[in-house]
Amino acid sequence: MTDLPSVLDEGQPRWRLPRTARDPRAWHVLAAFAAIGFGIGLTQNGAASVVQDQIADLGTTVDVLGLTMVAYSVGVVVGAPLIMVGLGRVRRRPLLITMAALFFLTTVATVIAPNVEVLMVVRFVAGLPHGALLGVASFVAMSVMGRERRGKAVSIIMLGLTTSLVVGVPLMQWLSNVASWRIAYVVVAVIAGIGLLGVWLFTPDLPGNPDASPRSELRALRGKPLWTAIIAVTVGFAGLGAVFSYIVPLLEETNGFDPGQVTWILVGWGGAMTLGAWVGGQLTDRSHVGAARLGLAGAAVALLGLGLFGDIPVATVALLVLLGSSVQVFSQGSQVHLMDVLHGSPSLGSALSHAALNAATAVGTGLGALVIAGGLGYQAPAWVALVLAVAALVIVVLGRGYRGSVQWRSSAPHREES
Repeated sequence: MTDLPSVLDEGQPRWRLPRTARDPRAWHVLAAFAAIGFGIGLTQNGAASVVQDQIADLGTTVDVLGLTMVAYSVGVVVGAPLIMVGLGRVRRRPLLITMAALFFLTTVATVIAPNVEVLMVVRFVAGLPHGALLGVASFVAMSVMGRERRGKAVSIIMLGLTTSLVVGVPLMQWLSNVASWRIAYVVVAVIAGIGLLGVWLFTPDLPGNPDASPRSELRALRGKPLWTAIIAVTVGFAGLGAVFSYIVPLLEETNGFDPGQVTWILVGWGGAMTLGAWVGGQLTDRSHVGAARLGLAGAAVALLGLGLFGDIPVATVALLVLLGSSVQVFSQGSQVHLMDVLHGSPSLGSALSHAALNAATAVGTGLGALVIAGGLGYQAPAWVALVLAVAALVIVVLGRGYRGSVQWRSSAPHREES
């Protein structure tokens, strides 16, 4: 059994999973993984919602705090491929327990970080288990549910991430305002502890991949279509990082919203991203490349609007809703395309998708910090993001593996699984 599904040249998955559920406690396993996903969503996305309180508490500036978000994303980029390639043979249960424990401990360390320099180091370490933890959890979830319900298994884990945007991030912003950002991260630590306990109690001890080796895994990195897909994901999502990382000061300082109003705007942002994920799923079933192009086009329109009208409160909120939903449409299509061009290295494939997304966050957040530090204001990241979105759109129209590949279907064809 491989540790994650591999993909043939034709893009047809070779599922080596049982047809039906193999564990009577399958739903307990999924609940533990959903808690992990929710906590990871909070620790990553919630950082942008507590920036204002951190500035006052740590005596720093918004651009420096932006670099702590970059540090987390760099940790994911470094940790995901190293862990998945280097530990591909390790049994799944001890690997998951170790990574969930590291997630819990680094969250506690975030709570007690005395200054921004220590916080930056802690956030880098916190990012290391992110991609591998979600990748291994996805495989174990598919194993315990069986291949007939593998889509539901993965969607429940992703539901944890989505719920963190709708509920968790606004909750952290509210807690930061009424108590402190440290209390907000105490809540994240509690959720991480619950997830760790669930992983300890319910995760079955599945084997790793006995044939895994760094050499065999790295062979999958050959091919222009693969690297074109990775670059498209990285450049396309970098724009979201440039804007979202500074969304609270944009709303409060540029547009004059009070913290209570910002909480509800963040709820709407999360709802827009959830809606975009659903719409993106429907469009991706018809054409994943077409969905990627539509999503990027919508994001470009939203970013142009934010650059021009991002100081008008009503327009800003509407454009953020469009941006959030459009980026999620791009997300669905681009991720499916990335999986379609992977060849025979399932561990590295899962890690690369998370690494690309977090490389995008690091690039976008870092560029946003630079233009803000240059005194250009909180609308300036939208212009940076617009350039990135247009560049990504060019790639998914003209790039190797994308060019001429759009074919809209009324519904996705059914494939028999072997």
